[in-house]
Amino acid sequence: MGLKFIWRETIRTIKFSLLNFFLSALVQALSLLLLLIFLTITFNLFSLIKETYNRIEIYAFLEENVSYPEVADKIFLIAGVKEIRYVSKDEALEELKEDLGEDASLLSGLDKNPLPNTIRIKLEPNYHSASALKEIEKKLTNIPGIREVWSGREVLGKLEKLLRVIIFSDIGILIIVGISVIFIVLQNIEASTFQRRREIEIMRLVGATEYLVSAPFYLQGLLQGIIGGIFAFLGVSLLAYFVSATLISFSFPSLPFFLLSLTVGAVLGISGSYVALSRIKETEK
Repeated sequence: MGLKFIWRETIRTIKFSLLNFFLSALVQALSLLLLLIFLTITFNLFSLIKETYNRIEIYAFLEENVSYPEVADKIFLIAGVKEIRYVSKDEALEELKEDLGEDASLLSGLDKNPLPNTIRIKLEPNYHSASALKEIEKKLTNIPGIREVWSGREVLGKLEKLLRVIIFSDIGILIIVGISVIFIVLQNIEASTFQRRREIEIMRLVGATEYLVSAPFYLQGLLQGIIGGIFAFLGVSLLAYFVSATLISFSFPSLPFFLLSLTVGAVLGISGSYVALSRIKETEK
């Protein structure tokens, strides 16, 4: 009986200001859409960095007259080195020709092979960071016989820095969206209670509990949050499909994002109802 009453009262409350309810849900959806867009960017950037980590190799270019065994044992003494592979200058030239494809004919005019013998070094997972690469590079350059070292850590460092900026942006946007949505729900709930203030007074006079009086407004905030979350997810899904089909392919974890959108929308909707009802109680004292 109680649940039926709460549901019936919630529907009645929404009908009193149906336009405001859906406009508030739409504004909430736009706010959550902004958050989901940034989370999608963060997810794909994180995936890109993870893939970059898995492909990390340090190239140690050897001096002309240095052989592989002379430096291999010393390289293995460096903390973080997982495995090494020797690539002769002839093998390196063949790989370069394969990479160039049709443009490989550009190398036919060379009098001699300009590429050095190389040792390619893979690292342990704990050493897949720009700072760790810098330390290992420094140690490699101190080994006699190694002419030059390359790891691409500058690119990795820029990706890590960009990821940190995006994560802080996500946190900032989450705070802004949270405050905005709570304020939107607050305004809507306060308007609904004002419109039904006489009915609420009568319910209290006939002995209705505070639970029965407040529950429809909490449910209203919950429904508004869920509707806003659904619209936000549909919006970001369409945007992701359009961008992936016309500009650049990227990952979009639809189920986790759908659940996240519903959860965040629901929590913020209930929070807005709680703040609104708390403010009303304070004014009634």
